[in-house]
Amino acid sequence: MNYRLIVSEKPSVSASIAYCIGATEKISEGNSFYWQGNGYIVTNALGHLFGIGMPDDYGFEKWELDTLPIIPQEFKLFPLKGYGEQIKMLKNLINRDDVTEVINACDAGREGECIFRYIYNYFGCTKPVKRLWISSLTDESIRQGMANLLDGSEFDNLFSAGFVRAKADWIMGMSLSRLYSILNNDRHRVGRVKTPVLNIIASRDEAIAAFTKKPFYKVILDNGAECETIFDTAEQAKNICEKCSGKIFTVMSAKSERKKENRPLLHSLTSLQREANDIYGMTAADTLKAAQSLYEKKLITYPRTDSNYLSDDMITLAESIVKCLSNYDSDRVSRLLADGMNIDSRVIDNDKISDHHAIIPTNLIGRLGDMSLSEDEKNIVGLVINRFLCTLDKPYIFNEIKYEFTCEGEVFKLTVKTPEQLGWKRYSVSEKDKVSEKNIAEDYSENDTFIAKNISVKQGETQPPKRFTESSLLAVMENIDRLIPDKALSEFVKDRGLGTPATRAAIIEELIAAGYIERKNKQLISTEYGRKFAASLPDNVKSAELTARWEQALSDIERGVGSSENLLSEIIKNVSDIVSFEKSRDSRSKVTRVQTVGVCPRCGKPVVENSKGFSCSAGRENCGFFIFKSDKRIGRNYTAAEISELLRTGRVTLKNCVSSNGKKYSAVFSLDDTGKYVNLRFERFANK
Repeated sequence: MNYRLIVSEKPSVSASIAYCIGATEKISEGNSFYWQGNGYIVTNALGHLFGIGMPDDYGFEKWELDTLPIIPQEFKLFPLKGYGEQIKMLKNLINRDDVTEVINACDAGREGECIFRYIYNYFGCTKPVKRLWISSLTDESIRQGMANLLDGSEFDNLFSAGFVRAKADWIMGMSLSRLYSILNNDRHRVGRVKTPVLNIIASRDEAIAAFTKKPFYKVILDNGAECETIFDTAEQAKNICEKCSGKIFTVMSAKSERKKENRPLLHSLTSLQREANDIYGMTAADTLKAAQSLYEKKLITYPRTDSNYLSDDMITLAESIVKCLSNYDSDRVSRLLADGMNIDSRVIDNDKISDHHAIIPTNLIGRLGDMSLSEDEKNIVGLVINRFLCTLDKPYIFNEIKYEFTCEGEVFKLTVKTPEQLGWKRYSVSEKDKVSEKNIAEDYSENDTFIAKNISVKQGETQPPKRFTESSLLAVMENIDRLIPDKALSEFVKDRGLGTPATRAAIIEELIAAGYIERKNKQLISTEYGRKFAASLPDNVKSAELTARWEQALSDIERGVGSSENLLSEIIKNVSDIVSFEKSRDSRSKVTRVQTVGVCPRCGKPVVENSKGFSCSAGRENCGFFIFKSDKRIGRNYTAAEISELLRTGRVTLKNCVSSNGKKYSAVFSLDDTGKYVNLRFERFANK
């Protein structure tokens, strides 16, 4: 009997697919397993199992300026450490003689395509490939997708974009990170997206630090009307109060207009991350994690999407999902069904969907009450449901009256909004969308007169720009064209953004991990270290325009109208120019964050961390004590905390070490100083 091998991205996805297609036999191989039956074998990756390696893998071991930029003649694939068992099982399955076809069931997007192709290409597989392209893990969606499998070659451009992005990021990131690490004698991280984002945050913080607050004064009537003149001094404002007190005010105009505020769009990943940060203070990374989990539990559709719309073939599905939500909020659903769902061009637009439609609940959302969810998952599924129902609701309609009063030559203005139809705003979860009214004692008509009973002065002060939250930073990344003064270029990158919806959360976390920014409650604030590093970089390293142009080029490659070779050549030239520029600079201020990790056992001076390792501050000539950060025996780098413990006690327990065969272990090591070389000596396994 022949089999079709299905490869998904995660075990939970494989289990869902296996159940739907009748592959019910679970076969274990060590700690790994796969499903088999009904002519199918279903297995999975564990995210990325292969990568394009590190500079050392291509012979670039020395951290020297003369070796830069780092440009491999040909990129290769390397197994990632810790996944040996899973890789071995995949190799056996994909090479089985009875496997005649391979089905790519990894997530429907650029990253999922790369995860599968790396596996397929690493094993040199030539068997026919089909593509399961779905944005929901419901049984119906899986069965429909399996019944309409696409030819794998249709996604060659998608893989080309993903692979060239990986190579481009590698060349820029590895070359420039090494460049600035060497120049600063510190470990620095540079990337085509993360560095412009750091610069955006640092520039905002510098503007805040340079801002000088200035007081201002407003004159306000008891009905809420404000004088149109804002005064620089309290004395000026008080003079107006005295001039108008007890005098007659005339209604010069009272203009009424019926207005409508349309429903919000369905959620994309970025809009969901922004709302979760605004409402619950959740980080972008936590939002993505919760949304991915809800997707795997079949409660919402695929979350890594940049679209806010559905396709026209989903109208019936949208209607059925509303009915499935009756148990979630019966009154609201009954009201919506009675009023009629608003499924118009604000919901349906095929032209505004690239790979995936907007995030919505699935038709299994009725099971929500029976499922155990984390607090984050409850928050996120609630936001997805609320936005879905709001988008199908009626618009908010209100009557707006703009009044203009005059007294003694001074003009006062007042705007009053009166709701006529609450529509979607009845269920708004955002404070800025809450319906507010200014209640006034009476209506005014043109040429009416009155005497204000109370006129007051209200003091305020000018405010600096607001610090970035994850919500506001994501908005800037999504709409990077607004920061680009070149209008032709800004139009070129409009709606493309800086980074992708799926990578923006990781960019923020990487900047925090590098010590360039820090999270304080909801705010993201650059550190002094981060600001100094951003200031030390030339504009073409931290340019939002350049990275946005690359994102557009990647999109063109996906659509088959761009060239991977041209983009890579452009990137290599840019990186080479940056390296040449930095080499030619006469002087520069070093940006380093020296961290003392302990006392040198040789001379008693402080041991400090630098880009390559941990060295005695007395220097090589005076002492020479040095421990390299990287140790191939443990399959990872030593941390500052581990070396600190080693220097303090003479021993340290290292966890998550990776052996040459990919197995993880923990062990106790001691300090081994020969007087010439310093190493860590293996003592025993920690669990023995």
